[in-house]
Amino acid sequence: MHIDEKKVSVVMCTYNGENYLKEQIDSIINQTYPIHEFIIQDDCSTDHTLDILRNYEKEYTYIQVFQNEKQMGINGNFLSVLIRATGDYIAISDQDDIWEANKIEQQIEAIGDNWLLSCFSKPFAENGVAVHFDQRKPNIYLERLIYIASSTPGHTLLLKKSLIDLVPSNIQFLLYDHLLSITAAAYGKISFTEKILVHLRRHYNAATYTIPIDTQRNIRNIFRYFIRTFINRIKLRNEIRNYFSQIHKLLVSFQDQNSVKENAQKLALYQSQTGILPFIKLLFLCIKLRKKIFYTEEKSNFTSILRAIYFPISCSDYFRHLLKKQYSK
Repeated sequence: MHIDEKKVSVVMCTYNGENYLKEQIDSIINQTYPIHEFIIQDDCSTDHTLDILRNYEKEYTYIQVFQNEKQMGINGNFLSVLIRATGDYIAISDQDDIWEANKIEQQIEAIGDNWLLSCFSKPFAENGVAVHFDQRKPNIYLERLIYIASSTPGHTLLLKKSLIDLVPSNIQFLLYDHLLSITAAAYGKISFTEKILVHLRRHYNAATYTIPIDTQRNIRNIFRYFIRTFINRIKLRNEIRNYFSQIHKLLVSFQDQNSVKENAQKLALYQSQTGILPFIKLLFLCIKLRKKIFYTEEKSNFTSILRAIYFPISCSDYFRHLLKKQYSK
């Protein structure tokens, strides 16, 4: 390793991943950038995943395999394995994707002084599984990230090890990648490279797979969109308020003070409150921040304003997964 090269740790979490695991591990060990360590933590798999991992561990001295004594779930598993990493940077991997050979090299070159970097991951699938790839560069503003972290999924991330020290350890309501992204964005240290560096395998058994929504702008889809989001907003109003109440507390806990953080705090505060006045304040703030709260900036100023006015309702789409929890109670 050249004296100026930063040490990169790769961390992966596994659970019953025997079908696709080898292809992903091979894409990591064949990276053009030298890997300082490759840490894999298994969450009590019941298939041959651990056997596969142990074989790689015997062959490659920089691979370390751990198995949890009891299941921790996706969030607990990733948060604990990140702490094990000792490199200057950490690259996060899922168990069933495929990396471009120069993924780490490209990300190390692109991250600069930032603490966290994401990239494009292009979905692919077999057996008729529906996928959708949005090639537009996504917004990674904090004002957007407090709503949803789909722009910076964990399997795309390269982060500075020092970022881990700034992440609150008692946060349970956010997934690990969402928490990392919000923390980096709150300090103005997040970036995105417009390169496809991960090939995201989509299959029905994937923990994060959901059927893509048809987003084409036609009369039928727009009508369905208004009906769906309005109904979801009514059903999830308590969950959404509780979520933003916790987001507000999280943002307040960060020491850095800047205008971006203040805007995000106001959004979270107004979203967590009831009554006409907070709702009106939220409407005007959404209009003011309309270039930052959508997935990408809306080209039409008129359409942008209309979308911003409806955004306090339409954002319920980001929480529709909570409906499953309601029905399971």
